[in-house]
Amino acid sequence: MNSQRTEHELKKLLANTERPTPPAGLAESIKAEIPDLSTVPALPEAPAAPARRSRMRIYALAASAVVAAGAAFFVYRHQQMMPGTTETVAVEVAADSTSVAHQSAAAPTVATPEASPAGAESMKTAESMRAPATARVAGELPAPKAKRVEPSAMPTAPAEPAPDPAPVWVGGEADITFRGGNPRTEAQDQGPFDGDSAQREQVRRRLERRLADLPRGVQESASAPEPPPPPTVESLRALGYIDSESAPVAENSYAAGVALQAERSELRERRRDLQKRLETLQTQGDAGAAPSPGAAPSTGGNAEPNDKPYGDVFFEDYGTNPFIDTEDDRLSTFALDVDTASYSVVRRFLNEGHMPEDDAVRVEEMINYFDYGDAPPEEKDVDFALHAEGAPSLYGEGERYYLMRFHLRGRDLADEDRKPADLTFVVDVSGSMNRENRLGLVRKALGLLLDELRPDDRVALVVYGSQGRVLLEHTSDHEAIRSAIGNLVSEGSTNAEEGLRLAYEMASRQGTPGRINRVILCSDGVANVGRTGPDSILEQIERYAKNGVELTTVGFGMGNYNDVLMEQLANKGNGRYAYVDNLDEARRIFVENLTGTLETIAAEARTQVEWNPELVTRYRLIGYENRDVADERFRDDTVDAGEIGAGHKVTVLYEVKLARPPRRNDRIGVLRLRYASMQAGEFVEQERPVFGRDFVNSWETASPALRLTSLVAEFGEILSESYWARNGDLDDVFRRTQQVSSDFAGDHDVAELVGLVSSAARLKER
Repeated sequence: MNSQRTEHELKKLLANTERPTPPAGLAESIKAEIPDLSTVPALPEAPAAPARRSRMRIYALAASAVVAAGAAFFVYRHQQMMPGTTETVAVEVAADSTSVAHQSAAAPTVATPEASPAGAESMKTAESMRAPATARVAGELPAPKAKRVEPSAMPTAPAEPAPDPAPVWVGGEADITFRGGNPRTEAQDQGPFDGDSAQREQVRRRLERRLADLPRGVQESASAPEPPPPPTVESLRALGYIDSESAPVAENSYAAGVALQAERSELRERRRDLQKRLETLQTQGDAGAAPSPGAAPSTGGNAEPNDKPYGDVFFEDYGTNPFIDTEDDRLSTFALDVDTASYSVVRRFLNEGHMPEDDAVRVEEMINYFDYGDAPPEEKDVDFALHAEGAPSLYGEGERYYLMRFHLRGRDLADEDRKPADLTFVVDVSGSMNRENRLGLVRKALGLLLDELRPDDRVALVVYGSQGRVLLEHTSDHEAIRSAIGNLVSEGSTNAEEGLRLAYEMASRQGTPGRINRVILCSDGVANVGRTGPDSILEQIERYAKNGVELTTVGFGMGNYNDVLMEQLANKGNGRYAYVDNLDEARRIFVENLTGTLETIAAEARTQVEWNPELVTRYRLIGYENRDVADERFRDDTVDAGEIGAGHKVTVLYEVKLARPPRRNDRIGVLRLRYASMQAGEFVEQERPVFGRDFVNSWETASPALRLTSLVAEFGEILSESYWARNGDLDDVFRRTQQVSSDFAGDHDVAELVGLVSSAARLKER
């Protein structure tokens, strides 16, 4: 029979045929041969046909359907064994197979007996028919159900290399987007760099941020970069691809697992590279390595910006107090300050061969560093002894200029008489603390303190890098404390806000009446995560400070150092600011002056001096520029002022111009001190009048204390480039300091001062 019929002839031939009935069980057998697929669609309606022709059509249809089902099953199983194939592809293949059955039933060239040779073409591969079939049946079939694959059924290796993974970490605790670096800045980060340059610090921060961006498992992993083993059901479950023991494995689990492990290897390699570059930077910083050719800081040149000895240091210029006419204002009011950090900072600059930055000098802190030998109060129920003395000003510009020295000496307290202490140390372990062995000096300083603690003292340890965490709860176990100190290691960025908040929360829970409750911050003052300023940080913890938890800040390091933050945190946190430039200074703070460091005898302490305008025409306060208090608030006990510890000494120096030389009974003025007494449990006010008899006729006949105070003040004002010391002569200060040192024989601090003045004089001549 001629099988080449026209469309018109085929339509006429099939016009009155009856709908065939497929053999019983055919559809079920077809479905059984296609695992996990939806029910084969019902055969389309067709016109009736003569019996013989109908039977032949049925046989052709059944044969085509069986062939299509077998092809679909073969492709389906093949897809299971192929890595990297998604469920979408499986749906398309199933759709292709179903389309073969549709074509066999609907197309005359395939379904009729005359077209049976063409039926062989229905065995074309699914690949050749995929595009048109998918277009015809898209969306008709649901996605196949996932099938659990046992470990024994997993292939041992992928049939082809896995595609390059997208830069997204999948699995584990969360989905974390991995942000790659900027190729340009990464090229700049290769170094080498100048010893403590701003560029090296910027690069270090970038590298630390990139390390922080790596997923946690990659950050902490130290495994070698060998090719990963093929994933198993257990490994896929561990990586988060399978939710539970009973959950099935997705069709693409193997390929995704291979891609995931390849990405992990890549990220681990990146981690090793970043760490190696950080170690190179640290090695250069510790050794003070000179810059290699072509290695310049980001600001240009091959040295620190603007010829500064240290990069990224932050000091504040508070100006210089002017002379004030008493006819305009005869009252001088300010908060007391027992900080000594500025002197230690100046010492570090000079000992390392640099003139200190003028903003780094706070004259009152230099003055208060020294012990002038003033006697403590004789009565045990009195907190302070007040001293006053005056002499002609050695460096005053004109006649009748005098120096007026006030000294406040706190009552002493034996170590065994101080209250037991709850100390919460907050240690900065960020990456910047790994420079200059800062963290190493912190460990040594805390070790010195530990040897001085009593059995009833308790210590807790909080650390912060990118995040704050509790390293040790409050304990009296010295072995546990020593072990925790030894575990201090550098890590991450600097979230000072979170570290302090954790420490204050711990201290507030631990606080017990009758015990000292103090937070002690050890840091370089750099805060680059969270809130970074003193106001915003203490805004979070202000209520803790008001409830008696005091804050002491101890600074470490110089390049990349924030003096402003450390000083203001101490001021606002009702505490004291000290700077440790060497182990001797650590011993001074944590051993020799431990009781004064820990136990406060006076809170919110402020001073007001009232001058007699009939005798004093003008005056200026030397230092204390950032401690001013409004005159009318002297007796406002809500004002935030200073804290003074047991045995602490505070010196205040004025330069005044008198209307005439003072006579013995002249009343020059009066010093008033107001504070909250820890001993009395209430605010107390003391005062000390100043008479003409408190003055001597010449600077040379003044007490050693006044002469030393005036020389330290002149030294500080020259270093700070004060207008009032614009003609200052460091050589003269050196000679006079050398002479005065004989009155302080055996005083290491005074002997050291002589050397520092000499160093400054030589450096200033360069």
